[in-house]
This record gives sequence, structure tokens and C-alpha cells, in this order.
Amino acid sequence: MLNVPLIAQRPVLPAGCEVTALAMALNYHGVNVSKTTLADKMPYDKTPLTRNSNGSIKTWGDPDVGYVGTPYGNGHTINPGPLKKLLDQYRPGGVNLHGKDFSQVEAHVKNGAPVLVWFTINHEMPNKRTWKTPAGKTISAPTPLHCIVVTGVDGKYVYFNDSEAVKKNIKMEKSKFIKIYNAMGKRALAVK
Repeated sequence: MLNVPLIAQRPVLPAGCEVTALAMALNYHGVNVSKTTLADKMPYDKTPLTRNSNGSIKTWGDPDVGYVGTPYGNGHTINPGPLKKLLDQYRPGGVNLHGKDFSQVEAHVKNGAPVLVWFTINHEMPNKRTWKTPAGKTISAPTPLHCIVVTGVDGKYVYFNDSEAVKKNIKMEKSKFIKIYNAMGKRALAVK
């Protein structure tokens, strides 16, 4: 089990789980940087949110470009690729595991690297949601999205820090964790 410091995202960053998780992982490696500094420095996709008449999202940004919305209020997420660009400014050598099987997350954790995993707030299976970018790209945006830090894996369980629940080393059955990981698009970022 990695002794990753626990940092709460609220009240300052209600939608800033990714940079809060990154701050935890960087702090674990002795890099003293705050979640708000990371929030201010991460890449953004500034595409404005537009809604359909029924209130659903019509168009918004692309998390492969940068953070969609604002972590200080109404925001969605930033994917591992652009978040790795921010990580590299503080600690080069991180690994973008977007699309990789959970076994790769497990291998990095067992080698001493905390891994950010895009997950759900309630630790249950997500609901499907999509929108389009102004250029017409369909964005898969399962909800309620969260980002956690995996701190340990054994034969039966996965352990993680959660900046929303403000709990350290939460234990979940590995099979359930992997189902949610897969449903959230196999998004992860190892901080080595």
C-alpha cells in the first residue's frame, strides 16, 4: 500500500478531482504543489456549454484537448493525455494509460507509482451521456465522473484515495472496480 497523502477537493474545487488527485500523487513523490496551482496551470478547452431544449448538453468541449468547464464550478473533466502535459512540468516520466487494461494500472502501483483513475463519485456503475464538440466529434461523458488515486492492489481488492469522500485507502472488490474502470473508458495516469 502506498502512503499517498489525502487532499480534499472541496470547498475550493467542487469539480477539480483530477488536479486534486494529481496533487496527492505529486505530494507522495515529494513535489510540493497545491491543487489550485495545478488547476490554474492545466490545459483548458474553453468551448462554451450549450444545452438542448430538454436541458441536456448539446455542445461542449473535448477533454482530450483540456479541462472542459471549470474545476471551480461547473466542470466535467480533462483526460489523461492533456493532464500528463501538466504532470510533466513537475515530474517527467508519468505514463498515460488511457485505453489500457487494469493490469497495467496494477503493475504501476505495485512498482511504487500512484495511479490516477477516472472513476465515479458514488463508486457505482456510471450512466451514459454524450455531447458533440462544435466540430462534430462525439464525446462520451459517463456520469457521475470522478478521479481517484489508486494506492494499492492485491488479489481481491483495490485501494484508493478519494478527494470527494475525503477518505484514504478505500477498499473495493477488484472485480467491481475493474467493471467501473472499463465503463469509464479505461482512463488512467501513472505518476512515477
